[in-house]
Amino acid sequence: MPFDGILTNSIAEELNQRLLGGRIGRIHQITGDALVLQIRAAGENHRLLLSCNPSSARIHLTERQYENPSTPPLFCMLLRKHFSGGIIKGFITNGFERIITIKVDVTDELGDRSTKNIIIEIMGRHSNIVLTNKDNMIIDAMKHIGSNVNRVRELLPARLYMPPPAQEKLNPADETTITTLLNKAGQSARKIESYLLDNLQGFSPVLCREICFRAGIDESAPANKLTFRELSSITDELTQLMSFLSNHNMPTLVYDRSNSKPVDYHCVELRQYSWAEKTESISKAVESYYSQKNSLEFNMQRATNLQKIVTKLLEKSERRLAINLQTYEENKDFDRFRLFGELITANIYALSKGMEEATLVNYYSIDGQTVTVPLDKDRSPQKNAQDYFKKYNKSRTAFTYAANEIKLLKDEILYLESILFSIESCEAPQQLAEIRLELYEQGYIKSSVKTGKGKNKVQTVKIQPQSIISKDGYEILIGHNNKQNDKLTIKTARREDVWLHIKNFSGSHVVIRTEGKEVPDSTLIEAAEYAAYFSKARSSAKAEVDYTYVRNVKKPSGAKPGMVIYDNYYTLVVTPRKPDK
Repeated sequence: MPFDGILTNSIAEELNQRLLGGRIGRIHQITGDALVLQIRAAGENHRLLLSCNPSSARIHLTERQYENPSTPPLFCMLLRKHFSGGIIKGFITNGFERIITIKVDVTDELGDRSTKNIIIEIMGRHSNIVLTNKDNMIIDAMKHIGSNVNRVRELLPARLYMPPPAQEKLNPADETTITTLLNKAGQSARKIESYLLDNLQGFSPVLCREICFRAGIDESAPANKLTFRELSSITDELTQLMSFLSNHNMPTLVYDRSNSKPVDYHCVELRQYSWAEKTESISKAVESYYSQKNSLEFNMQRATNLQKIVTKLLEKSERRLAINLQTYEENKDFDRFRLFGELITANIYALSKGMEEATLVNYYSIDGQTVTVPLDKDRSPQKNAQDYFKKYNKSRTAFTYAANEIKLLKDEILYLESILFSIESCEAPQQLAEIRLELYEQGYIKSSVKTGKGKNKVQTVKIQPQSIISKDGYEILIGHNNKQNDKLTIKTARREDVWLHIKNFSGSHVVIRTEGKEVPDSTLIEAAEYAAYFSKARSSAKAEVDYTYVRNVKKPSGAKPGMVIYDNYYTLVVTPRKPDK
């Protein structure tokens, strides 16, 4: 994600073309470190985003509608006071430094005109947005930097603004740079990628790798080991790139083909990536990258939060199960208390107070075995019998309750484990929304979606299992959470379809649509491989997958989502395999 000096210079030019002469309207501070300026330019409305977030500092046009806080922060109010209604005179850069100064003509309360500046410094964790007046005195900064943090460069109101110290690097647009690069290369044992990064102003690692890629040079080769011809190839590519950028740009957004996640962007064509998408503007590329990146991070955070909730529920159920298992073991011989009470009652004539035990004939046994019954010597035989009957009732109740709880808790643990697996397997925000809805419907969480009146509201989610066509032409349907599994198995699948599921683990329901035909072994194995992959046995070298006809699969009354029973099944042993994209 290289918001480097080259891109900074190019986006400043793009903004000059779109916003020069525009009037600043509304100003909103959408987060603690990001602003949106509404600008009217060339008869059109634009929104300019400025962010000094440490991990996503940037400036670009945006089409997104951001939610504004009900009470604007102090910095935002100050910005409105000094810059609302101002006319943009230019987006200025200094060489290839990652700093853009927005020059704005403003009129104060007395009608006096002057030029004030909005300066965005894009420097990782040191990123900032600074407001200065015509004399370059700081009006305010989004992040105050005092002498206790930086003794050389304070960013506080009423201080003279000083830009960050310039990097002592070569200007890539200067003709003398080529000669210097060639002459110094023999003195450096650094990798050629690192050598370029150390010496070229405004270049990021991805751009250095791009130069090496275009020149056909291994980026990890030591600079002092390259021949003059190889170095010349690199400088030729550098010259061509800078010449192209002087009049053009080719905004590029790069995705990871395996998961469609954005991995890079730039104002130049990144040929080193086999999968790249060109965009109509640099702003489009930057916004698309961060929009998808932030969405992925947001959903990852939501998934993590959901995992924590379900993990706590699972741990609670496991603790309750352990307690009930102990209660079950302690009370499974509850009938002996009834026996003791009955034997005391039957032999009460032979017992007396003060006895500590009595050996009595068990009239339930065929061969007349005796039983030693402990007695409380301080209580009468009648009271001892009553005590045993009370113990019997209490122990039987505890045993019965524990037995029921054990069954319920084991089912609940299996269910919560399946939910955890579904969360871990999520590949899209939609799937996470389905899981959240399911947990809400099962009473495990409260809805986090609010209506305008502040009441909880449930969002309905359209559920569609994944569809894959096998190599033999059969449709294979895969559910990715319990709600999808239920719909697929109970409603979508036909009785003659083939149903598959991992053996003894949580996993997806998989259905082969037979269309009344016999399913080839190759399709059966393919579907079984998918069933193994979309299960907790994913990392196993081999996994057992059960399969049967859908007519043999039943959902018990009151069973939790995704829970079914089946019979008349066969088992395949396969290697888990992810479906091709």
